[in-house]
Parts: sequence; C-alpha cells; structure tokens
Amino acid sequence: MIKILKILLGLVAVTTAVGIVASVLWFQQQREPFSEEALASDLAKQDESRVPLPEPTFTPQPLNRLFFGELHLHTEQSFDSVLFGNRLTIEDAYRFARGETITNAGGELMRLSEPLDFVAITDHAEGFGARRRCGQTGLSLRQRVACWMAATPNMATFMYLRSLGTKSGGKMSRESSPSCRELGLAACLQDAKADWADYQLLADRYNQPGEFTAFSAYEYSPPLADRGKFHRNILFTGSRLPELAYSAMDASTAIELWQKLDASCQQDCNFLTIPHNMNRAWGLPYARTDRYGKAYTAQDWELRARSEPLAEIYQIKGASECALGVGATDEECAFEQVFEPCSDGQETGCAFRSGFVREGLKEGLLLQQELGFNPMQFGFIGATDNHNSNPGDTEEWDYRGTAGALTSPAIRRQKHDTQRIHNSAIASRSSGGLAAVWASENTRESIFGALQRRESYATSGTRIRLRVLASRKIPPQRDQASLLPPDVQGSTPMGGVLPNGEQPPSFTIWAEADPRAASLQRIQMVKGWLEQGVTHEKVMDIACSDGMQPDPSNARCPDNGATVDLTNCRASPGSGARTLQTQWRDPDFNADQAAFYYVRVLENPSCRWSTYDALRLGIEPSEHAPATIQERAWSSPIWHTPN
Repeated sequence: MIKILKILLGLVAVTTAVGIVASVLWFQQQREPFSEEALASDLAKQDESRVPLPEPTFTPQPLNRLFFGELHLHTEQSFDSVLFGNRLTIEDAYRFARGETITNAGGELMRLSEPLDFVAITDHAEGFGARRRCGQTGLSLRQRVACWMAATPNMATFMYLRSLGTKSGGKMSRESSPSCRELGLAACLQDAKADWADYQLLADRYNQPGEFTAFSAYEYSPPLADRGKFHRNILFTGSRLPELAYSAMDASTAIELWQKLDASCQQDCNFLTIPHNMNRAWGLPYARTDRYGKAYTAQDWELRARSEPLAEIYQIKGASECALGVGATDEECAFEQVFEPCSDGQETGCAFRSGFVREGLKEGLLLQQELGFNPMQFGFIGATDNHNSNPGDTEEWDYRGTAGALTSPAIRRQKHDTQRIHNSAIASRSSGGLAAVWASENTRESIFGALQRRESYATSGTRIRLRVLASRKIPPQRDQASLLPPDVQGSTPMGGVLPNGEQPPSFTIWAEADPRAASLQRIQMVKGWLEQGVTHEKVMDIACSDGMQPDPSNARCPDNGATVDLTNCRASPGSGARTLQTQWRDPDFNADQAAFYYVRVLENPSCRWSTYDALRLGIEPSEHAPATIQERAWSSPIWHTPN
C-alpha cells in the first residue's frame, strides 16, 4: 500500500499542473447545470401544447429551380459545441436535414417542417485531430486529462481555451497546440488530415445528386478580442480536395488562407469562402487593411474577388446588412442588432461602419474607381451557425436554442445579461437564416456554380421565394395575377453585372410568401452609388400589399395595420399579400455613376421565438427583446458599371 501511495504521489508531483487544472475544472463542472436532473427540471417548466402551430394558408407553386439550404452548422465535433453539451453527430445533422426528428441536449424535440435541399457542415478546423486518439490505450496522463476536458460539458474549459486564442493575438500555430506538443507535429498533422478525410467521406455518403446535396466544408475560426468573430466557412466541390483543412493554426489572415487554398485546390477542385458575423468583427471585414494593419495590395484584392463571392448577411448572432448610426439611416437597419455605434477610441464591442455589407458594397464602388475592378462584388446568403447539429432549424415557433444545454430547455433561453447585452441569450440571439439559390438542378456542381455567380439570396429564416431580374430594355408588363416567377432569358439575374449601356435598368421583382409564415407586407429597393468620389445610399418601397401605393413624398408604403395577438401569437386577418410583384425603373439613374441595387422583402409582423417560449412557460414576453419580428429576404445585388 505504501509503495502504491508513493507511486501516486510521484505521478502527482510530475503532473502537478495537469492535476490542478483537472481538479478545478471537475469541481466547476459540478456547479454547472449540465446534469440530467437539472435539465429534466427545467424541461418540466414548459408546455408545448400552449404554442399554436401555423397551418399553410395556400399551396405554393412548384419551383423546380429554387433550392433552400444551410451552409453554416456545427456538431459535437466542434470543441465549443461539445462543451455546451451537444452530443449529436455529423450523421445526426445529415439525417436532420433530410427530415428526421432528433432530441437536443435539453431534451427538446427538433424537426424541420420541410427538409433542406442542400447542406454544408462546418465544424471548426482548429479542432480537427485533437480528439482523434481519445479512447485508445496507452495514452499519457496528460492526454487522458485533455480528452476528458474536451468531452465534458464545462464552460470553464471553453473560457480557458478561448482565452488562449485571444492571448495569441490570432497567431496560432500547430507546434504550440496542446495535442501537437504531446504527439509531435507529424502525428498531429496526420490526425488533422484524417479527421478532414472523414468529413469528406460522410459528405460523399449522404450526397444524392438530384435529391440532396452535401458539401465538404469547414470553418476557419481565428480568435479576436472580446469574443469577436472574423471567421469564414470554406466550401468545396470536386474530387481532389486539399489534404489539410487550413485553420487559424496554418493561416493567421484571410490573405494567407486564400493563398493556401489557391495553391492546394487545383485541377478537379473548386473552393469559395464565406465570411460571417461581420457585425462582430470590430470593423475588419470591409477595411482596407488586415487585422495587423497591413494594407491590401492590388494582388490581394484580386485574390479576394476570386475567392469570396458571398457574405453571410444574417445568422443567430444578428444581422450584418447595416446598422443605424454607422453610415445608414434606414429604419430597417435596427433589425436584430446588438451593438451601439462605436465611441471615439473604442476598439471592440461596438458597431463599426466597415463591419456591415452595405458599407462593404459602397467601399467596392470606390475601389473599382481606384483599381479598375470591384473586389467587393459579393452576393448574400443566410445561415444559422447552430451548435446543435440541426441545420436550417430557423422556425420561430419551433426554436430550440443554439448552444446545447446552455440554451435548452426554454427557461434557459430567457436569460439576460444586463452588463453585456451581446452575451444575452434572449436579446442577442435570433433563430438564424437560410440560403436560397436558383440553380438548374440539385447537384453539387449546379448549386456551387449558382453560389459562385451569386445567384443566391438570404432569408431571416422563412422560405420566402424571391426572383429579381434586371434589363436595359423595358420588359413587357407582367400579369399581376401570375404566381410564377419571371423568366431569366435575356435579363441579368441577382448577383450579376449589367451589360454596359446608357439606358436605366428596369427591374422585374417577384416574391411569394412562405406558406407556413406571415403574408408579405412590402418590397424595397436598396440603391448605393458613387458620385464625385463620395458614396451614397437610398432605400425605397416599390411595392405595397393590400392594394396600396408608396407615398411619393417619402417612398414609403402606408401602414397596412398588421398586428399580432401576443397571448396566442395569431396574426390579424385580412392584411398582407401572399404574392407581390412589380416592375421598377430607377428614376434617378446616371450612366456615369457606378451603382448597385438589391431587393429587400418584408413580411407582416409575427411572434419572435422569445414570445413563443414565453407561451410555453406561461409567462409574459421579456422586456429585453422585441415581442415580434418582421421576417425578410435580401436578394444578392445587381451592379451597374459606367462605360
């Protein structure tokens, strides 16, 4: 017995730091609400029968070329997801996307009312390989402790790992990562490559051309101070993808990332990158320098233009279209915002002008004048960024949180942080958005091609159907009773660049409501242009519901009187339109001014997820979040370039 005790004391002496860390984290874990008893107690507080399920109000026309999907989703393979309590796998996520019901960490059922057409699972590449050897025999004590930490829900572990990334200043390296220090760089790289190969195999297994598209993808996640996000999802097509999923440990800037992808993705391989949470990237997304203050060169801008044709305009962490007080006066820029405009000298935790896509589009017009090309001609998609293995789960009435047992059951979603609003579950989390593409068929090649040419649009979660076309010629007037979208032949679709010409573009816009969601209220046109070296913007209502017309004095539709009864989330009857369509020509067009145009479609108000949760819990809606939401869609822009 004494001999065994001496051996144990010796082990503790050798691994004192590991023992202290493990002990602290174990005790911390016991204090957190991840136990089955705590989850069951919280789940018992809600009553699903109190939430009315919407019924389709009409049968939509079949649109065989319009596909809805999800391009940003995490499973238990992401280190943060498993630390939040998520145990659902990559395969669970694929099955969910195809229509199966799964149960989340809080015991709530998750399901889609309609399966997705395409999906990309984008777990954090920084964690690839880190847990691959867990469960094997012969692991050292340090490895066993690391495996336990990585698999056990614990916010202390999450905060510790995030602090390490923040302290690195974004300059992470494989050599300094815990798993590589233990195994050596060669073995560490081998494990990371093996994990990435497994993702590709699973995507190939679930990909069914013509029925369901599964892309090989991952997320590149360099850390920023104060929980900043300047991350990108990388999407591939082809049969010869790079051996390694390049992460923040391989490339500390986006330029380095694109250079590595460009060099390794050749022959039968194509890639594109999609930034997200530009609203939380502290002004970096549309600045002219990288995170270390180095100015982009013309070659850098050209590489960006080739690599990044899209931006994720909306997701669970808010809207990145625009923000009041940072270059925009449009009232709809207050939609799902978290941050106030930055004060003088403020570097984090606020809304920067160069952190929103509308400002990025305007900056692109300036760069085009200087460089001879526009490196910021990007289209839009929406996504969720859910960490629950539930791609595309965006319905307000069926919202189940975003972060495992931290945001499920419903009582945990009502939490509000009065000190730091962007940490508040109820105030700073939306239900997320969807990506929609117009493609010839549901295959990798066709959908990827549509994404590359920006023939896509974003929604805030409902399945609004939207078609936008532009032409130099005035098209024949459409039958207002038609429920079918306009034909693309001879016109420039969303995401395109108009042919050179002096004639003002004529836009044909068609929108149809999601059959399970609220009726449409109005269609808006957002224009940005360059005049004598200064950028401008203007937002105009161009189609109104209920037979109304925009007021010529302010280009706004009259209020259609749509309301919601917060006691049962039923909308007022008789207002709104199931289909809106219009033809619009820019009355202020100047052929000598570079310009972009994109369409925004607004629904009537409906209950926000937080109000549905209040019904489940039998409580009043929280004062810290809006009781209703106006769901919407954003088309990718169409550009006019002067001769």
